[in-house]
Amino acid sequence: MRRFTFLPVLLCLTVVAPTGAQTPADELERRILDADMSADFDVLLRGSSAARLLGRFSQAEALMERATAALDQATNAWVTENIFFALASGRGANGMQRAFREAQRRIRMSPQQIASVTSNFPSLLIGGEYDEMILSFSEDHSDPAYRCACQAEKAWVHRVAGRQHESRILWGELVAAWDRNPLEFDNPDAQAEWQGQYARNLARAGRTADAMAALDKAMSMDVSDEARPSVQRRWAQAYAELGNVDQAVALLEPLIASSTLVTVNSLATRYTWEPVRNNIVFQEMLSRNR
Repeated sequence: MRRFTFLPVLLCLTVVAPTGAQTPADELERRILDADMSADFDVLLRGSSAARLLGRFSQAEALMERATAALDQATNAWVTENIFFALASGRGANGMQRAFREAQRRIRMSPQQIASVTSNFPSLLIGGEYDEMILSFSEDHSDPAYRCACQAEKAWVHRVAGRQHESRILWGELVAAWDRNPLEFDNPDAQAEWQGQYARNLARAGRTADAMAALDKAMSMDVSDEARPSVQRRWAQAYAELGNVDQAVALLEPLIASSTLVTVNSLATRYTWEPVRNNIVFQEMLSRNR
């Protein structure tokens, strides 16, 4: 059973419960129409209830599935924000782990939700607490909760544990999957963001020449001023994976002064920067901006 009591972002959820007055059919139809065009949890839940009251059970079930997905996204966002707060306030990897454990005490997370968060924050994998669970994922697992290829999630487990070869194999499998089904976006910023991630993952797979070619393409793409900090961080990640600390620093340092995910604390803590973190050039950048 999912618990809501301690979730700040969910405290305003609308409770759908029977009332003494019957809701007019046209109002129920309006709620369903609103839900069809919305991704908001409350709106989807009201729409599902309306469809149920009208006896449209297939439609009610479909809307409930979308509401569940929206609830999972809200849960992930709340957990992620707690970890970001620990990171931004200088509490280090231990503080991030404490924040994650506290979040799990307050809400129930599925195995794949846990794996998704650890993939975004690989420092949470230090100590091996989630290794066995994540490495048990497979596309044909008998339990749907563990039915997932999850190459990136498993690759991080191996990398944090020092098994670079196994990690690169999994990054290679992920990149191969992307090659089979490349993503194309109407939004140029989203396309540039994806291309930066693609270059970074090629580097993580050990495909240096391919990574450099993909990175050159990524850096030639048009990017809006609004999206540039996020996309530029992807470029820096790719350079860090390639061991090019000078280029990584050149891209990162201008971002430190702006309100982005790039801060001295994040650069000093997040596992993403582990390939270059101990380099004197990287350390000097951190010292200049403390």
